[in-house]
Amino acid sequence: MITFKVGILGAGQIAGKIADCLNNLSGFSPYAVASRDEATATAFAVTHQIEKSYGSYDELIADPDVELVYIATVNSNHAELAKKCIEAGKPCLVEKPFSYNLNTAREVLNLAREKNIFCGEALWTRYMPLTHAFHKLVMDNVIGTVRHINSSLGFDLHDSERITTPELGGGALLDLAVYPISMILWVMQSMPANFVTTKTPYKTGVDATDTIMLNFLQGRTASIFLTTTYKAENSLTVYGTTGRIEVDDVICPTKVTFRSLNGEPVQIMTKPEKQQSGYEYQFIAARDAIITDKIETPEHDHNAILRFANLIETIRLSNGILLPLPGEISQDELLQRFRKV
Repeated sequence: MITFKVGILGAGQIAGKIADCLNNLSGFSPYAVASRDEATATAFAVTHQIEKSYGSYDELIADPDVELVYIATVNSNHAELAKKCIEAGKPCLVEKPFSYNLNTAREVLNLAREKNIFCGEALWTRYMPLTHAFHKLVMDNVIGTVRHINSSLGFDLHDSERITTPELGGGALLDLAVYPISMILWVMQSMPANFVTTKTPYKTGVDATDTIMLNFLQGRTASIFLTTTYKAENSLTVYGTTGRIEVDDVICPTKVTFRSLNGEPVQIMTKPEKQQSGYEYQFIAARDAIITDKIETPEHDHNAILRFANLIETIRLSNGILLPLPGEISQDELLQRFRKV
């Protein structure tokens, strides 16, 4: 069988999960890994049975045998590395968040269109069969008209440098918000008309905890709670006029329950028995797009990536969180944008 060779930029925790997924996925190979430290890349390659290792990202991107690059580095250099891949003619999947702000995300996707090179966001939930089954339940109106969506998501990450450091694109919004926001916008089929949000910051200035209330047309609402300070309930519930649908894990759903108005379970769906880690579906979709000369996947296209980036940035800026990174607006521009008339 011909294997599709994937190169991984970064040698951290998520990179390890991706390498393990590819080792167990028929037709794919974790062919190469790169780290800024050659010894780290070499050790990672040995641990995860990877053929090649590089001590720089540029070397992996230049490898002619790499057919897809997975960018598993810190948030602050996702866009920079994606542009390098695209300029080199290398398709890439970018770990969420696609980038730390809308400007840099748009630059990457504009370049992908200009060069006709595949570029996607590795938001794995958008590719999973169970999330598509959940979405179909909602669209089939089994709970009537959607009135409210509630989501909670939290982990104890307060000791993680990538979470607390502004220069790395840290904060709860950038690390966690894309999961509930993607599900909410998928259900509501529109951007919110307005929102209210508050944050609890780390000493570094990035958000440790966020509460967000989104208001949509026809009186529909959604609420999101995010924290990086403790393990919170990881769930999403869609409330309708004739029932509700509960998703047990908004990051990697394993069960979806449709309940009647009185709370009785009407239908319970679980993940496919053949599902492995859940990461496999995004790689299959990316490969299908690449071999058919597409620059995006239908499951999570470029417009969706930009919508999420736009909303997350707007919430972040409304909470006064500016990052010391390229493409950010200035403090004066921020004050002008949110100055009360």
